[in-house]
Amino acid sequence: MLLAHQFVQHEVAAPKHWIVFLHGVLGRGANWQGFARKLVTARPELGALLVDLRMHGESQGMPPPHTFDAATNDVLQLLDAALRKPLLAVVGHSFGGKVVMTLLDKRPELAREAWVLDASPSERATRDDQDSTQRVFDALRALPPTFESRNAFADALTADGIAPALGLWLAKNLVREGTSLRFGLDLEAIATLLADHDLQNRWPIVESPKRKAKLRFVLGGRSTTISLADRARLTALADQGVLELMELPKAGHWVHADDPEGLHALLEQRLGR
Repeated sequence: MLLAHQFVQHEVAAPKHWIVFLHGVLGRGANWQGFARKLVTARPELGALLVDLRMHGESQGMPPPHTFDAATNDVLQLLDAALRKPLLAVVGHSFGGKVVMTLLDKRPELAREAWVLDASPSERATRDDQDSTQRVFDALRALPPTFESRNAFADALTADGIAPALGLWLAKNLVREGTSLRFGLDLEAIATLLADHDLQNRWPIVESPKRKAKLRFVLGGRSTTISLADRARLTALADQGVLELMELPKAGHWVHADDPEGLHALLEQRLGR
């Protein structure tokens, strides 16, 4: 069973290279649609493949177990079956960013570049209410089952401390049920995926001198997802030339929602260069 996906390319120019976008937990490939259209308009030689990861977006009903390894293998299966080559870069946010790191190990020749957006290579033992992703899960679990409108859903999240832009972004997961809207994702299946993700240590891949793809990290300046120790470790690796490290000062963890213009400028200017 292939993951749901869509291609985005310039209206006239045929892409010479492709970029794969992997969303984070609670996201979907369509979250990147506007971003990708703007990118291929600015860089007509590029095309984008937007992926719905396991149990996200339209990739529902994937067979268990819902593990991080299964999610990574899903992506490899899709790329082998559907990708229009050559592949220039894989871009992944959060959960998708750790998938990107893993792809570098499982398929070293897959892409020339790997972009990791506010994802830590570290494993983590627990998530508390100070963690931005955990706060979103807690807020979603506390919501009523249905809503009259997308704005009502986003307003309910805002009342629980979730940023308005993030609430509207999450509202893209709403599905219509009769005259009402409900959140269309299986939170418990995704929580299982996230828990297994948290057990994965990807520092050996990030630090490997044998890694072939150019590795670029983009961190949110206001994000608490990347610990101070991890930031220092990434900075040291950047100073050694092992990877490139960039920061979007205005952004929190959801860099593409918090500062889409800043992230677009980085990718437009530096992809393939």
